[in-house]
Amino acid sequence: MYKGKRVRESISLEPTPKNIKQAAQRRASVCYAIKSGNFVYSEWFPESKRARLENQEAEMTLETLFNKWIEVKSFEITPATLTNYKNRISQTFLFWDKNRPVRSLKQQDLLEIRAFFLSTCSPGTTNTYMRTIKGALGFAANNGYCDEAILRGVRELKIDKKKPAPFSKSEFEKFISSCRHRQDANFWTLAVYTGMRHGELASLAWEDIDLKKGTITVNRNITLKGLFKLPKTKSGEREINLLEPAKRALLDQFELTSTYKPVLIEKHLRSYGSKINENIRPVFTPKLTARHHGHMTDFYFFSSINEKFKICCARSGVKDRNPYQTRHTFACWMLSAGANPTFIAKQMGHASAKEVYNTYGDWVGDFTQGQVDLLNQIYS
Repeated sequence: MYKGKRVRESISLEPTPKNIKQAAQRRASVCYAIKSGNFVYSEWFPESKRARLENQEAEMTLETLFNKWIEVKSFEITPATLTNYKNRISQTFLFWDKNRPVRSLKQQDLLEIRAFFLSTCSPGTTNTYMRTIKGALGFAANNGYCDEAILRGVRELKIDKKKPAPFSKSEFEKFISSCRHRQDANFWTLAVYTGMRHGELASLAWEDIDLKKGTITVNRNITLKGLFKLPKTKSGEREINLLEPAKRALLDQFELTSTYKPVLIEKHLRSYGSKINENIRPVFTPKLTARHHGHMTDFYFFSSINEKFKICCARSGVKDRNPYQTRHTFACWMLSAGANPTFIAKQMGHASAKEVYNTYGDWVGDFTQGQVDLLNQIYS
């Protein structure tokens, strides 16, 4: 048994009693060498095809392994995720020599590189780097390039769960009042009263909106690189029921951008290599407020959205927070108003209400008395 598999090798001797005894002794020596970790295939069976394969595996470098892993992974991940993998691997080579043999790695090496990342990154970012490294080494172990034992005991670092920091009603009123343009006020109003991701809002088109019915169909997202794709998950493809503040914001925005000419975009689908072209009219566009249209794009990038948010926070005097808190604000406001968690989950694009309970369960506890008063009012 070698690496969990039954292996047969010939020693080219006639099957006489003497030679069979000699073969048994040789087998015992091989088993002992394997058990003690001193077995080198080419030394015991130099003419074997497996020995040549073992030599190739022994010579595989980290750079070769990561390139091979990236190649096979590229068929199941998005271009944006592929870019992230490549960036993380390039950071790995700041610590490991790219020409180092894969087989030389030990568990200690993984613990040391984890400490290296942790010296400059947060525990969350460090865990992300380690998942990529362990994914590649898991691929190596499954194909016999290294021992899977090196992955054991390299656990993810514990991370303190961050509580949501939603806007209060008064804070959001100040925030909206600080917006210098109607489009900005409409964007952030829609963000808070729909819970949509900012990439979904940036790629939103008038073709996705039914103002009479009061719905938004979410079937598009824009990445950090400006690529259009389907929403983050299958459950992210959803129909949102518009609350009155969101509907009013869209009616106001309709006056601003509904007459813009359609823009041809290329949207990446979930199937590898599948794309479709769409002619859409963006709901929110930087061209509306741009002074110079020379190199202006038709759609907002995340950097512009984040910058606008920071400026409005500073101008309004409200506590600075991550722009993603608009999504948390929607969930917290809806829960405190007594909305069904399953309905909230569907509106936000979660697969089930479990995510709502996990993320906002502690926060909702602050409104227990409000819920009791509401129930007493109904059943008094």
